Amino acid sequence: MKKNNLKQLRFDILNLAKKHVIYNGWNDQITELIANEKKYKISKIIGLFPEGYKSILELYLYNADNEMVKKCNNINLIRMRTPERIKKIILLRLKINEKEKKLIKKTLFALMLPKHSKIATSSLYNTINQIWYLAGDNSTDFNFYTKRIILASVYCRTVFYWLGSNKNLYKTEKYLDKQLTKVIKIPNIKEKLNLTKSFLSNFFAFYKKFSGFKQ
Repeated sequence: MKKNNLKQLRFDILNLAKKHVIYNGWNDQITELIANEKKYKISKIIGLFPEGYKSILELYLYNADNEMVKKCNNINLIRMRTPERIKKIILLRLKINEKEKKLIKKTLFALMLPKHSKIATSSLYNTINQIWYLAGDNSTDFNFYTKRIILASVYCRTVFYWLGSNKNLYKTEKYLDKQLTKVIKIPNIKEKLNLTKSFLSNFFAFYKKFSGFKQ
């Protein structure tokens, strides 16, 4: 089978998986549920996704970043200040995913489980790295890592706020403005990192505040 056909087949299976994830979450049943639809044999699914649902999850996360990059390449970010670029990119990503909130909630729930920690860490790093890249960051020194750690905190807070009940993009934009302003106003990099560390250490408590995040 040609490479393009294999790629399309993987995405076809991903789209089928997304429908099941909304109701059942990310788990070992996904491949069986897809196979039960009698469109694909389970051997074919495993052949394309050796790690089962985990491989499908990784494709979903990777594709979400690619979609963000494609959309951002169609807008002019050059004349904006860096904070404005970051804000624009994050809001654009949320706008792309506006119709998939249920799927994203299920995905975040799965990523918080210890068994998915490697996928979660890799995915978050890739997302944040892509945002900084799109925003024009070319740093290679200590700032490369600190910028990404700090933005990870801002990004995660914003996504969770957006997923909360009755949080539309307008309200989310105002919330994101406050988060970016808060970070920018702290002059000391150590204090910024302490703020981030405080957030990460209370990550699960922050998560539980949103009643809609139930598996």
